[in-house]
Amino acid sequence: MATSDEPEGWERIGRNRSLFRRFEFSAYSETRLFLERLAALSERTGIHPDLSFGPKHANVTVHGARGEPGAEEVAFAREATRLARPDEP
Repeated sequence: MATSDEPEGWERIGRNRSLFRRFEFSAYSETRLFLERLAALSERTGIHPDLSFGPKHANVTVHGARGEPGAEEVAFAREATRLARPDEP
């Protein structure tokens, strides 16, 4: 269960309580655009999540640098959510 400081739609998994979210898209072009934006975010932040994806989805797992994800990884997850929904405020 997410607490108020956790990004919306993400869940904690595994021993180190990594952040996980599955993003769903209506077309491959949307998935690809999200992955390109996520790559740019990774380059800017130095945070490189584990990814798996298909034509209409992307699974993103964010691990902490030293165990459980901290403030930087939580901020990354929030920004990833925003990148998946660029038309929403």
